[in-house]
Amino acid sequence: MDVPASPSRLEKTLRWIARIWSLLVLFIALAVIFTPDPYAIEPVPLKDWGLLYLWDLSILGLLVAWRWERLGVFITIAALFLRELLWVIFNGPWDPAFMIFWAGVLPPALMFLAAWKMKRKRTNHEPG
Repeated sequence: MDVPASPSRLEKTLRWIARIWSLLVLFIALAVIFTPDPYAIEPVPLKDWGLLYLWDLSILGLLVAWRWERLGVFITIAALFLRELLWVIFNGPWDPAFMIFWAGVLPPALMFLAAWKMKRKRTNHEPG
């Protein structure tokens, strides 16, 4: 019976950096969600709630990637793209300031994807 090869140090490191990063993004998102805006004078429009939920879904995708890396990355990236597409449809021109959110969410997703590819390569090339 063959024993599967253990993960490389790079694979483990990528996975743990992505996990810690995803927790930081989650904590920042929770702080934003639960901190009221003192300057808000009217409620958030319904269409904007849907767009905000897509950002939340992208963070949820990072948490799913802890267990199922490929699925979590797919959820994260699909939610990001869908959110930006719907923004353009509903509100017109895209705002480059959204890249700040992308800079927080996309790197750990790509790290999870790289770790998944390393695991796949390792398990597919085992002798036996």
